Amino acid sequence: MRFKKYICFLLAAVIVFSFAGCKESSEQTSSGETVVLNSEEYAESLDLLYNLSDTFNPYSAETELNRQLCRLLYEPLVKTDNKFQPVNRLAENIELSGNKCTVRIRNAVFSDGSNVTSSDVVHSFNLAKASTSYYGSKLSVAQSAAAADSKTVVFTLAKQNPYFSNLLDFPVLKAGSEQKTDSDGVVLPPIGCGRYYVNNERNAFVLNDKFYGEKGIIKKINLINAPDKESIAHYVEIGAADIYYSDAADGNIIRMSAKKFDINLNNLVYIGINDSYGELSNRYLRYALSSALDRKQICTTSYYNNALAATGFFNPEWEEVKSVQNIQTSANSEITVENLEKIGYNSLNGSSQRVNKNGNALQFTLLVNSENSMRVAAAKQIASQLKQFGITVTVIETGYADYINRLTTGNFQLYLGEIAVTPDMDLSSLVVSGGSAAYGVGAAAAKAQAQNSEEASSEAPSETEQEQEEEQQPASVADVINGFYSGKNTITDVSNILQAEMPVIPVCYRTGVLFCNEKIENINNPSLSDIYFSIEGYKIKK
Repeated sequence: MRFKKYICFLLAAVIVFSFAGCKESSEQTSSGETVVLNSEEYAESLDLLYNLSDTFNPYSAETELNRQLCRLLYEPLVKTDNKFQPVNRLAENIELSGNKCTVRIRNAVFSDGSNVTSSDVVHSFNLAKASTSYYGSKLSVAQSAAAADSKTVVFTLAKQNPYFSNLLDFPVLKAGSEQKTDSDGVVLPPIGCGRYYVNNERNAFVLNDKFYGEKGIIKKINLINAPDKESIAHYVEIGAADIYYSDAADGNIIRMSAKKFDINLNNLVYIGINDSYGELSNRYLRYALSSALDRKQICTTSYYNNALAATGFFNPEWEEVKSVQNIQTSANSEITVENLEKIGYNSLNGSSQRVNKNGNALQFTLLVNSENSMRVAAAKQIASQLKQFGITVTVIETGYADYINRLTTGNFQLYLGEIAVTPDMDLSSLVVSGGSAAYGVGAAAAKAQAQNSEEASSEAPSETEQEQEEEQQPASVADVINGFYSGKNTITDVSNILQAEMPVIPVCYRTGVLFCNEKIENINNPSLSDIYFSIEGYKIKK
C-alpha cells in the first residue's frame, strides 16, 4: 500500500512540474473561446531600423524611419485603417456639430504614470498644427483646440467638415516633455502613452505595461542604426530588419524576401488642364481624354503595380463612394470616339490625327516634372495611348522649379501632377478655381469674364435679369463642394459633379509597400496612419 501511494505521489509531481515548465499563456478569441498558447513557440522581440542622429519627436523627426516608429510611442485620438475609415484610439467619443468637433478622451496614462488630459491633447494639437510635417498641412481646417474639462477637447473648424475625425491622428505627447533634456543637455524623447517607450540607452523600445489597450507578446523592439539609403538597403537586403516600409515615391523599392502588403496612399496622380486653351474648355474633349486612358496598364507598367486605377476622383478603396464612382479603368474606344465626334472631330487626316471640318487637329503638350521617373514614364505612356485615338500629345520634361513656374504662370496646356489628398477627402484645393493646386481650373471662365467686362455697357442689368441669369446657370463644382461643407449636399453629389465637369482627369492613386518577415503572423490592416496597426497581435515564430 505504501508503495502504491509513493508511485501516485511521483506521478502527481511529474504532472505538476510538466505544466510548470510549459510557460503557457491564454488568448481569448472573438467568439469568447480561450485558446492556450505556448509562449516558447514565439519570439518576444523584433528588429527594426532607425536613424540614430534623428529624433523620436513626431513633430520634428526628419526621416521616414523615425516618423513611422513614433507611431509605436505615441497614441493619436483616431487612426484610419487601410480603407480610410476612422478607428477611435484615445478618443472615447466624437461629436460633430456645425463647425465644432467635441472629443471625449478615454482614461489613459503616459508611460511615466501620469494621466493623459485634454491639456496634453491641446498642447499636441498646437505642436502638430505648427509643424512643417504633414500633420500641419492637413490640420489647416482646424482653427483652434480648447480644453472644456480635463477629459474633453473642443476643436473649432474653419468650415463644417463631416470627415474631420479622420484628421485626428496626430500623436499625443505629454505637454512640455518634448523640451526635457538629460544631464548632458541632450533632448530626451517626449513622453507618450503608446504601446512602447524608449529605453534609457535609446537603442530599443520596451513594452509599455501602462498602455490602456491590449498588450502584445513582443516585449522589446531592437533598433538598428541605418543612417543613409545605402545602409537601409544593406540591412533590408540581408534580412536584418523584420519590417520595412516604403512609399515607393520614386519607384526605387528595396526588395526583401518577405510578406508584402499594399499600403493605400491618398496620393492622386492626375492630368491637369488649362481650360483656357482651345478645345480643352470643352468637357466632351476632357471626357474623350479620360476614356482613352488605359489606367490599369499605366498602374502596371509605369507604377510597377504600386498604384490603383482611378474609378473616380476619390480613392477607389474609400467605401463612401465606391458605389457611385464609375470611371472606367480600361480604355473605351466607343465612348472616346463618340465624345470626339460631339465636338466635331469626325475624321482622321493623312497623319492619323483627329481633325474637324476645318482640318484642325487635336494637338497638345503635356508638362511633367523630369525629376520623377515614374511620372515621366506615365506621361509618355499617356501620350502613346492618346495617339491611338488620333490625339497628338508632346511630352515636355522640365525640372521641378521650372515645372512649378509654368504651372503658376499658366504656361502649359496639360500637365501630369500628383497631390496628397488629406484624410478628410477634401479636393477643394485641386478642383475649385483659386485653390492652391487648381492650376488652369476656371482659367477659361476668368478670361471670358474679363473680356465681357471690357465689352459690357455701362448700364447694369436689372435685379430680375440677374435672378433669371442665376437660375439658368447650372451648379458648378465650387457650388456643390461649398454646399457639401454647409450641409446642403452629400459626398455623392460631390463625386457626381466632379465626374460631370472633370476639371482634372484622375489617373490613379499610388500605393506604398510594407515588407514583413515571413515568420510574423497576425499582420492585420497596416495603413498609412500606422504601419504597425496590429502589432499587439503579432506573433513571431522562432
